[in-house]
Order: sequence, then structure tokens, then C-alpha cells
Amino acid sequence: MVLSIRFCALVVLAVLVVGTGLAAPAWAQKDEMPKSMELARRHYEDERPVENWGRGPVEYLMLDHERNTWKELKTDELRKEFIEWFWGRRDLDVRDQARPFQDEFYRRVAHANERFHGFPRGWRSDRGRVWIILGRPTGGTRRRELSRYGRCSAPEGESWTYRTNNMAFRAQMGEFQVIFVETRIGQLQLCDPSMLGVGAIPPDLQVAFLYTNESAVTDTATEFKPGVGVTSTAVAIPETVAHTEPLTVPVETWGVSGVAGAVLIPFEIPLRSLLFEPVGEDLRAMLRVDASLVGLDEGDELTGSQEWTVNLTADDASRIGGESLRTALLLRAGAGRYSVTLRVLNPLSGTSFVWDGAVEISDSGSAISPLIIGRSLARLSQGGEVGIIDGSEPRLSAGKRFSAVSWLRGKALDAATVRLTLVDSAGVEVELEDLNTSWGAGAPSGPLVVQAIVPEVAAGDYLLRLSVGSGDAPVEARVRVE
Repeated sequence: MVLSIRFCALVVLAVLVVGTGLAAPAWAQKDEMPKSMELARRHYEDERPVENWGRGPVEYLMLDHERNTWKELKTDELRKEFIEWFWGRRDLDVRDQARPFQDEFYRRVAHANERFHGFPRGWRSDRGRVWIILGRPTGGTRRRELSRYGRCSAPEGESWTYRTNNMAFRAQMGEFQVIFVETRIGQLQLCDPSMLGVGAIPPDLQVAFLYTNESAVTDTATEFKPGVGVTSTAVAIPETVAHTEPLTVPVETWGVSGVAGAVLIPFEIPLRSLLFEPVGEDLRAMLRVDASLVGLDEGDELTGSQEWTVNLTADDASRIGGESLRTALLLRAGAGRYSVTLRVLNPLSGTSFVWDGAVEISDSGSAISPLIIGRSLARLSQGGEVGIIDGSEPRLSAGKRFSAVSWLRGKALDAATVRLTLVDSAGVEVELEDLNTSWGAGAPSGPLVVQAIVPEVAAGDYLLRLSVGSGDAPVEARVRVE
């Protein structure tokens, strides 16, 4: 119905122009179906009134919240700001002024305009829409006879096959078909063979559209607010395209240690290297952690995978955005020497952090790991509160709360036995205040999370000492009180 109304409007415009002898506006004289990327981009972005932008082919890409925001804009200045924001958030490198995503989009639009005829034609056709959103069918296209094909039974039609291994959308069998029925010569329409028939979008194609359009947005943390412009709630916007970086494993500071059938591998990632997205009032970054241990003696291979969610409040993000997430991965393994590969992926930015090294797990030794100290605690979806956010040199403030984490490999204990103290240069111990002890896994086994308040002490360097009962030697870390 919408297409019919638009078509009639064009007919009325033509009649008015011919009947009155008035010249049509410049944008109406242009080819409405440009057939090259450069011409398509220029026509739909620059030559038509800016208020018509949202009614062009870009309407196929718009997410619901973007469409709602666009409808609220009242001035061309705001609309132009919105368009810049719209394309910029779909590029992997936000600094790239060439707009590669926009170029590829209009390349597909131009191809649709050149290839698909009938009515409606070009980008407005059903085939044009599928081509523009999903791209060239990875499994090919073919003309076929569709008799006995459910509600899509017809003498002629086309089937397009998409293999979904490299798509945001994953079909159950690894691929799905899109069926077009020829309803009149040269006119092909989408068809849902199982439910609604000709003219309907099949459910799996609707999901493919949704997932594809959502996954195209690489910057989900920068918001556009009418009358305000672009406001960022992100900790940092990535300055590079998706790539692989070395993962920092500070062996010299924390040590990679294994005992009692487990190995602890600590690592740190600068927050500026992660991409966060707003969730309610908080910010969230997803992490996927994969580890592989190959025995150097027996050749056994162990693998493990976890998905973590790092949550920060907006206040925390603005306060500690330049610091690091410091945490550790605890893996179960028997005694022996292992070659280790540790990979941490931030799916939103597409950036991977990788470390290759070696560890040795002994049958004896302390079951308490070195301390990781920070001012703020990140909440991880698996393992509870175990992430620590702070700089590489712990600095504590008198009267302020801080957090300390230690992994207790295979050890359970009573919280009443936990003791955390500051030790000055003369060896004098000072008890910390308002001690709160919990286990990150939600059960009495590591990691152990201790939160406390630094009492009023003289500024200077101290040892922070954690003891967990009489069975193990305490662990210590150097800190500075300011």
C-alpha cells in the first residue's frame, strides 16, 4: 500500500509539472535508480532534501530506536548530525572518514537498481531489499519451478541460499533459503512457504534481517540525543580496527603459579581497549576467555572456555576509564609442565588479546595466590565479583574502601579466619577497618574477595598482608597510602 501511494504521488507530480509548465526540482529530475556506488551515494545522501533521507534505501538498515529518533528531528541541522552519527557507528574504525560501510551499502543499492526490474524495481523490490541487507547469496541463486512448494507453489520462481557460518544470524542447519515467487512477468515477490504465503517475510529471514542490522553497529555506546548532539557514555571508543593484541600477563609481578591440581594465570587489559555498551544506568563489556594447556611431558591437552560480563557504573567509568581490568583465570590441571595459550575476546569491538607461555604445576606449595589490589570491583557474570580495576601500582587512600582478591586453589575456609593488615617499614601491623569477606564464585572456594577501609595512617609505602588461617603462609603486596 505504501508503494502504491508513492507511485501515485510521482504520477501527480509529473502531471503538475507538465500541466503548469513549471520545472521539476533538481532532485526530482535525477535518475531515481542510480547504478553506480558514487552516483547512488550522492543521490540519496546529498541531492535530495535531507528530510527525505529516512525514506530512501537507508530505511532497510534503521534500528527501531534510530527510526524513532529520526522522526523526532525538526531541523535539517539536526538531521545532518544524525546522518553522520548513523554511518559513523557502523564503521570498525570511527576515525575513518572514508566511510567504508556506507560505500558498501550504496554499492549494493546500485547493484539492486541495475539488476532488479519489474515493479517495484531496484532497491524498492523484494529482491533488492534482501540483497542490500544480506549481500550476495553465499550459496548462489537459481530459477526454479515451485509446484508443490507449500504456500509458495508457482510455475516459476527463484531461490537464494545463504550459508550462515560467517553471518551474525546462525541458521539451524547452517544455511537458509529465501524464496521469490513470480507473480507476473518480471515481478518476483518474497514468499513464506510455511505460513503466510506470497508477500510475507519468512520468520527466519526476519531474524536474519534483525541480527544483521544489529551486528553492523560497532559503536553501541555513543548516543544521539535530539537538540544535544552526540554524547558518549562509553569508557573509550576504540581507535583501531578489530585486530589481535598481546595479552599482558605480568609474570614478574604476580607470578604464574600452580599447585594442588590447579593453575592461576593472571592478566590485565586496559579499559580503553574494551568497548562498553550502555545497559540501563550501567555499562557492560562482554569477554570470552579461552584457554588451552598442552602437557610438555605427557602431551595431554586441556581446554576451557568462559564468558564474562564486566559491569561498571557510569560514575566508575568516568573515574577509572584510563585504568585496567586486572583479574585471573583459574584452571584445573594435574601436576606437570604445560604450554599455555590464553585468548580473551571482546566481541563488541572484535579485538582479541592473546598470550602464549609455559606454566608448571607442582604437588605442593601455597594454595593462596598473590594479591590483586584495586579501588573498584568489576562484576563478572561467571565467577562473581573477581575483576579488579586499578592501575599497575596500587595506591590506597585513608578513609577509602578498596578491594583485594586472592585465589585459593582447592581450599575452603571460614571467613572468620581471614585477616588483612598494613605493615609499615618498622614491621608494625595495622588492622584495616570494616572488613568484608566473600567468595567470587558464591561458594567457600577461591577467589577470595576482601573489601576494607584504610584507617588514618601516615602516607608512605606499606605491605598489605593477607592471612587465611594457620595452614598457609600469608601473601603480601606492596602498596602506597596517600
